[in-house]
Amino acid sequence: GGALARRRDADYLFSSDAAHPDTRRIHESLDYLDGRATVFHACYLSAWANTSSDMKQSVVLGHFILPPACLQEEIRRKIGSFIWEQMDDSRVEQHSESLLDEPEMVRQDSEQEVEDALDLSESEEKPDSRATTQGEFAYHALQEYPVNNMVTGYVSARDMKKYVGELCDFIPGTSGYTAYWIQNEINIYSDVKNKLKRK
Repeated sequence: GGALARRRDADYLFSSDAAHPDTRRIHESLDYLDGRATVFHACYLSAWANTSSDMKQSVVLGHFILPPACLQEEIRRKIGSFIWEQMDDSRVEQHSESLLDEPEMVRQDSEQEVEDALDLSESEEKPDSRATTQGEFAYHALQEYPVNNMVTGYVSARDMKKYVGELCDFIPGTSGYTAYWIQNEINIYSDVKNKLKRK
């Protein structure tokens, strides 16, 4: 279960719309800018709830971080679509497929359903391909989340090496380390050209 709380008292913040005034207010807040607040897409809750108990640990909260609306197009160019958009697409495909099949629906026995599930999991087809042969649509059940939605490159905590020791934040200028800003190459070369022209 869970409980609703005020923004400052909440452990997790969820929203389904980065452009909503409340979500924008969080993204523009000092807490967000200082890294004390993160907004997650609300689809995480349904993804976690609809996943089988043995797969729940594989639904990674980090995949559902909802960035500010102004950054979303840039992120889409880098990674494709967000995980919640993929979930919406698969729901639409499932719904349209069920509408097409409704008139001639025939109940399959459980053995046939198990065989279909095995065929789907053994398929070598790319998960993001939409149309298959004979006008059928490919879709993947939410239980296959780790296979078909790993688009962001996050590593699962289970796959990481265990670190023993004290963890500390890197703060430039402390502990003998310094961070430098390097000018962009165009400026460097234009400065050199200008100096050469003067001589």
